[in-house]
Amino acid sequence: MIFFLVLLNLCMFSWVSCEKEPDVGPAPAPLLQAEKLPSEFITLGEQEFVVELAFTRESRARGLMFREHLPDNAGMLFIFDRSELLSFYMKNCLIDLDVLFIGSDGSISSIRTMKVPVPGRPLRFYESDIPVKYALELPAGTAKRLGLQTGQKIRFPTRIQKITAEPN
Repeated sequence: MIFFLVLLNLCMFSWVSCEKEPDVGPAPAPLLQAEKLPSEFITLGEQEFVVELAFTRESRARGLMFREHLPDNAGMLFIFDRSELLSFYMKNCLIDLDVLFIGSDGSISSIRTMKVPVPGRPLRFYESDIPVKYALELPAGTAKRLGLQTGQKIRFPTRIQKITAEPN
């Protein structure tokens, strides 16, 4: 009887895991996170990245918290409703990150490498130098590896440019 139940469970698991996911269009599948976020491809240097799009208060507040790993070609793009001075911190972040602060025209205004906080020490804040509309978080060292510099422009797909972010 136990053998029959185990066999039945294995068959059910195989059937469910082979179910085809619905076609959702050209956008890539989002990375694993508590909240499924839409994502989009962008090109930095010569490399294609898949970035999750954080444009709601909740998704921007959660960011990349609790992630133990971020693939080399992945990141999160924070989209705001207007250009403003931004300040990021690494609360509950488990991996070091590069953050690129980007103006509404796609120009990188500043690049910071954010470190995992030291337990028991105050959180460090990483701020943009000028008002910006976007912040792009990538695995630490990515900006240097790709030779990204301030003043360089990033071209976002039209889909990203048309997103209306939730006000802060």
